[in-house]
Amino acid sequence: MFCLQGASNLTPSPGICYINQRDFFLTKSFLMENKTQRKDILIIGIGNILLGDEGVGVHVIRELEKIRLPKNVEVIDMGVATFYLPSYIAERKKIILVDAVEGGGKAGDIYRLLPEDIERKERIIFSLHEINISNIIDILRLEKPTVDVVIVGVEPGEIKWGVELSPPLKEKLPAVINFILQEISSFKKEP
Repeated sequence: MFCLQGASNLTPSPGICYINQRDFFLTKSFLMENKTQRKDILIIGIGNILLGDEGVGVHVIRELEKIRLPKNVEVIDMGVATFYLPSYIAERKKIILVDAVEGGGKAGDIYRLLPEDIERKERIIFSLHEINISNIIDILRLEKPTVDVVIVGVEPGEIKWGVELSPPLKEKLPAVINFILQEISSFKKEP
């Protein structure tokens, strides 16, 4: 991440920060607006889109953006800027994190993990970028300890420079989307 003060000046500034590969600029006011209109379920895609399968969370979000989701669902491409996560979790009842997770399986294997699974298997399953899943869960517990958190992990095949997913992950993308849709449908809205 780097912050921009002016178009030709890369001096850090608290005003505008470039946070992902889609040229998405966030201001502090944008991060805080519309908290009262937050949807119950938040799906967050995490990953570095520039490293092939490491960006699977972002690819999943892009696919979810193409389909009609229930009105109580919001999707966000968080990229690798997970330190902005606390700004998004207020008023949520369920958070689904989508990320590349090394679990020892075949490329494209899908894992449904709960926060306690990450703690137990911390040495086996981990995220492939700077802020790992354990750190994200710690942030979620501090900010909103009662929120229901599910991690949808996808076993990466190739972590290398490039913006495309490997063939096994491209093939599994519809299955990942269906897995997430089932997770959404299992959410019981409070009366």
